[in-house]
Amino acid sequence: MRRALLALALLLALGVPARAGRLDEAWRRGNEAYLHGDYSGAIAAYQELRGQGVHSSELFFNLGDAYFRSGSLGPAIWAFEEALVLDPGNDDARFNLTAARQEASHLARAGDAAEAPAQDRDPLWVRIVTALSASVETWLFVAAYLTLFALLFWRRWARADLRAPLGIAAAAFGVAALLTGALLLGRVQLDRLAFGVVLPANVEVKEGADASARTSFALHAGARVRLVDSDQDWVRVRLGNGLEGWIRANDVGKL
Repeated sequence: MRRALLALALLLALGVPARAGRLDEAWRRGNEAYLHGDYSGAIAAYQELRGQGVHSSELFFNLGDAYFRSGSLGPAIWAFEEALVLDPGNDDARFNLTAARQEASHLARAGDAAEAPAQDRDPLWVRIVTALSASVETWLFVAAYLTLFALLFWRRWARADLRAPLGIAAAAFGVAALLTGALLLGRVQLDRLAFGVVLPANVEVKEGADASARTSFALHAGARVRLVDSDQDWVRVRLGNGLEGWIRANDVGKL
């Protein structure tokens, strides 16, 4: 795992001067607790910062690291996922997320849990849409779109022997503009969906929103699920292959 206890100024910049003292004290307590191996104390301090309205990739990274060190893999994965939602370029969070997911999968296999293997992966279209960041997809679309019209304009006034290759190049950039545009539309659709991460080590997925309902399958800590419905303190989750079931709302961390 990679560790990064960042400077207080990163958090203070997100608050107002009147709150600086409280943020300073909570951040100091969290970092000191972490460095002394008191991971529960570090988690409490970092959660206090969340309660004060601090919402940054750096905070969720440190929170995830503290959860991981304490053995709470589900909350650790959730926190690293949150860090990446806020900053897709946080390579340390991505590295730690991969390590935490590997550890969770290893423990699930060792525990011989009756879970649906590899069912918690995102659907293929989600993985394609999120392969690049939103900013990269936007710039690629703009570049392809502008290049397409530049080539079409150039072809209009070019010599006869250049019109054919310019037409081929324009067609290629037209296809690129359509593909990157589809990625952007997919991201808009993705933003309308709600996802979450399973928090406990193992969760039984029920056929109905009731503890006495039949168990369909089980999921391990860190499983990523789509949230499609709710009923009081239960939520209906959907996996990448379409399997669905109900789990308690407090067993999933919303992203």
